[in-house]
Amino acid sequence: MRPDLTAMPRRVRVNIGLFASLAVALLLTTLAWMIPMMLWDHLDLVPIYQAWREGGLWQSEFARVHHGSHLHVAAYAVLLLTTHLSHGQPWLDGVASWLLLLGHAALVLRLAWQAESAGAARWLPLVAILLALHPGHLANLQWGWQVAVALCLVNVTLALTCLASSRLDARRNGLALLVTCVAVASFSSGLALVPVALLLIGLRHEWSMRRRLLFALPWLLLGGIAALWLGSGVPNDAQRDIAALALYVLNFLGGAVARFGRDLAAPLAMLALLSGLWAAWRLRAESAARAWLGLAAFGLGCALLTALGREADYGVEHAFATRYVSFSLLFWLGWAGLMALLMPRVQGAALQLLRWCLPLIAVLALFNALHLAKQARDLAQRSQAIAEAVRIGGDALDEQLLRDIYFDQPDIARQRLALLRQWGFAPFEPR
Repeated sequence: MRPDLTAMPRRVRVNIGLFASLAVALLLTTLAWMIPMMLWDHLDLVPIYQAWREGGLWQSEFARVHHGSHLHVAAYAVLLLTTHLSHGQPWLDGVASWLLLLGHAALVLRLAWQAESAGAARWLPLVAILLALHPGHLANLQWGWQVAVALCLVNVTLALTCLASSRLDARRNGLALLVTCVAVASFSSGLALVPVALLLIGLRHEWSMRRRLLFALPWLLLGGIAALWLGSGVPNDAQRDIAALALYVLNFLGGAVARFGRDLAAPLAMLALLSGLWAAWRLRAESAARAWLGLAAFGLGCALLTALGREADYGVEHAFATRYVSFSLLFWLGWAGLMALLMPRVQGAALQLLRWCLPLIAVLALFNALHLAKQARDLAQRSQAIAEAVRIGGDALDEQLLRDIYFDQPDIARQRLALLRQWGFAPFEPR
């Protein structure tokens, strides 16, 4: 029996319509601007795929930390399947990422509806949809390799949904732990979920200290194991520039709403952090705020982890990398949820300030969406030119092109492109 959409409240129909429209638009732009072959890090899948074909998967880099930072084993499992099914055509990687992102967005919309029922401002579901299906995700959707990001996002959101439940029990805690393992095994930023989980468990003041400790212990164990595993390939650098790290974090967060005007990013992020802390304190006893606090805290944790791993080598401007927007958007999702829950509980100057700030952030996010969509289009054009040069170049590829394709290592690039040609994978498929 088909559901009667006309029986739904009008605002729910509007929410579903917006969700469907943005989802379709993201799918179409992802397919139109797909990076058309394995490039850059994606070429690291080639020897793993070869090992899988030959029955030696576990002797390959499949379960090892990638380039000293990320463990991608769960993402590799998805990529091996999509690569096999599509015969090396990256469009299926993009569709897989899109489907995973839809799962994340559906969970966020569900949380927004629950918050609305708990008294949050009625605009929250619309804002949640806009941020969950924001064009800022295109930088990851269009690059098949970044299925790791979408896999991480959906599992993080599922874990937070479990942890924020009013009836958190051993089963939900266990499920949250399980999907967090998948998130960490997709993209190491998932490790930021461990302190967030401890925070959300610690905020359950209705529980005894003993019960909170029992629920927290497996998270401490998971965090310790993951940190040791992932940290084994990272050099220990004791000297840190605290000011540079802080600016990197602010740029990382602000890039989701103001990458088009980089000087705005850090001040906006600082204001959002201060107002978010104020809201979190005011709402500390509200169970409806837990999921939104978790999203904001996770986004901040991703910024901190990335700053610790990247700032020293690449500088503070590196925080504006478009692929990081998928994580910084989570911070703004959480911030918007906290503001929506806070608005009905404040009056006077505080309420007027929120009424001015929220539309401003929404407008900036929309401008940033146009900017990031243009960045995705430009990357697509550049990668298509590379793919065409590789396809027609044969064995006489330009040395500089090979260096651009794989991190100044032309010999490795040449070897892996030869395997793509042998298998008939893009861009060497028959025409």
